Amino acid sequence: MTIRRRCLFLSWFLIFSLGAVDLQGQVKDFQSWWELELNKEISSKLDLNGELEQRFKNNSLQYSRTLLTLGASYQVLDYLRLAGGARTVFVMDGEQQLHTRYRLHLDGMGSYDLSGFDLSLRIRLQYGFDEVLALRYLSMNTLVNRNRLKVAQHIFGTRFGWFASVESWHGSNNESRWLTYAMRYTAGARFTPNFTSRLSLRYILENEFNMVNPRQLHVVVLGYTYRF
Repeated sequence: MTIRRRCLFLSWFLIFSLGAVDLQGQVKDFQSWWELELNKEISSKLDLNGELEQRFKNNSLQYSRTLLTLGASYQVLDYLRLAGGARTVFVMDGEQQLHTRYRLHLDGMGSYDLSGFDLSLRIRLQYGFDEVLALRYLSMNTLVNRNRLKVAQHIFGTRFGWFASVESWHGSNNESRWLTYAMRYTAGARFTPNFTSRLSLRYILENEFNMVNPRQLHVVVLGYTYRF
């Protein structure tokens, strides 16, 4: 199966899998996120990156969490890139106490140019845990599969572009059943003032289901990327 056919197949799967879930009983919230990303090109195939993200919940009036991510990616083929990274998450709980969580991820990313549209498919395996080397809590750690299909286009003759994506979350529950528990839909625009900087603004609709106290999030994200 070609890369193009795989992208099309997964896009239909991601879109229509939402129709099989019950979205009743969701708690709705409007959030705002702020992102700063740094990219360093080591060679024509190897990149290093770091990202700092702040999130605010409860109609963007309350601090939610900070995410710090370090990673690297390697161009294996013209259409295939492998990446990995580690993330530290600082989470504020309901009692205004700050807790630390950790995540490791491994990505496989395929890309394809379709008549001026950039199609990409990212498959991520993500492992999350609350304490480093705490073997007694090993059974409480989580393994998540995230699949994202993205389309982007540069507007010819301008410094602007647009993008849209759909992403699904899959993991196991307390009964060790593997199921889909979240869908994220994203649409946004980007502005590239020069070769090293890029600004982006996007809207996210995220639906949770197949879990206790599911949420529906409406998120506005402002991001800045610097490449050197």
